[in-house]
Amino acid sequence: MDEAELAARTARLPDTFADRLPRDALRALRIMADGGEWGEMLDLLLAVLSQAGTAVTAAERTELRQVLTGWRLPAAEVDDLPAQL
Repeated sequence: MDEAELAARTARLPDTFADRLPRDALRALRIMADGGEWGEMLDLLLAVLSQAGTAVTAAERTELRQVLTGWRLPAAEVDDLPAQL
């Protein structure tokens, strides 16, 4: 995956979780995505999902892991998110 595709996939993540995120966090995530602040955006997204105990699907977990590893960021925290059945 090239950097443009990685950036596009990362930028879509806030909308993927929009219905499960607090409004203020979603706004901050979108601002970070618009500014290309991928690492900060991913850190915040994982923190908010974790703190809220938000369940994620297997597909969402895979997407998060692929995006994080694409940016060469640790992905272990994804495994700690609750699974949506």
